[in-house]
Amino acid sequence: MNENEMSRILEYVRSLSFDLEKLREILLANLVLIGEIPSPTGEEQNRIAFLEERWAEYGLLDCATDELGNGVAILPGQKGDSTILLVAHADTPFALTEDHTYSVNSSRVFGPGVADNSLGVAVLSSLPLFFEKLNIQLQSDLCFLVPVRHLDQGDQEGLKFFLGNIKNPVDAAIVVEGAQLGRLNFRSMATLGGKITCQINRRISQESAINVLCHVVSRLNKMDLPQENHTLLTLGAIEGGVSYKYPARNGELKFQIRSNSGQTIEKITGVIYNILDDIALQPGVSAHLTPIAHTSSGGLDSSHPFVLAARQIQATLDIVPQDSIYSPAISAFAEYNIPGLCIGITLAENINYLDEFIEIEPIMKGVAQLIGILMAIDGGLRCKTSTTG
Repeated sequence: MNENEMSRILEYVRSLSFDLEKLREILLANLVLIGEIPSPTGEEQNRIAFLEERWAEYGLLDCATDELGNGVAILPGQKGDSTILLVAHADTPFALTEDHTYSVNSSRVFGPGVADNSLGVAVLSSLPLFFEKLNIQLQSDLCFLVPVRHLDQGDQEGLKFFLGNIKNPVDAAIVVEGAQLGRLNFRSMATLGGKITCQINRRISQESAINVLCHVVSRLNKMDLPQENHTLLTLGAIEGGVSYKYPARNGELKFQIRSNSGQTIEKITGVIYNILDDIALQPGVSAHLTPIAHTSSGGLDSSHPFVLAARQIQATLDIVPQDSIYSPAISAFAEYNIPGLCIGITLAENINYLDEFIEIEPIMKGVAQLIGILMAIDGGLRCKTSTTG
């Protein structure tokens, strides 16, 4: 795409967020309807069913679920000789038993999972209607995918299944997350998310599982993490026991290691197994590592045309960039050599807590950003009312 075409896209996007404001209530209505459907990892079927109905209402083709339960639909392009994949994961980290009632005031929407990722899903449910109202027609086919089993122990299973079984090639992908506006992720670090469980045989040992796990934490913190690979250890959660009066018979430690180097992850994993082997030498004490999630390193360079275009669009909309270019959301695309970006739609706080909320005012700027990036990847500004072909 030449500079003149990009300039036309930027000029169009500059006023697009204002044009989208008249459609905001449609998006918010879809957001509440979607968000109030509980969708914990592995139990997303009701949310997917709602999406299929909504997409069918808007005239998308091939609205269906695949063998794993992913929601899929196609918005045909004028030519259809290439495919852009648009992704927003269906699951949230909240159980069916939690209260999923959403509340909306003049500036915010409150509800569990509203930012991660009910808003992203709501954008995918609303975008076909927005295209119709704004007379936008892409040359490329737009494939809508709402994958299941994405978060934590889901390990992006739905997305990986789709990419591994799709019949037609995908030329580019955009991952839509509810927050934060300003994120532009295009690379993935290698990561290992793990769970270390400890069990004590009370007939043999009076040791506390919590004490054993604290020993594990101490040794993990003493590991030499290579800074040149930006290697980082995060200790996420530790729990165990039933009372202050008795030694814990079992416990659990959750952690994540990330690095630019997959080899570094493999080496550290070996060190962890050595630590656990040492613990197993104690009579009546056992400890085991269970991988929860993993990602591979890779993605686009900062000089890639998609990255440069996305940054220009964000700058045009006065979107303040977030710091990191890395996200696990890019990992699956890197594995399949698909150029991928991950963006956020609005600002949010208390993400993954029950008092999670998003800001309403920036939402349409976030949607304008998405539409602009789609146009840039598609190769130009093509509205049905324009004089372009």
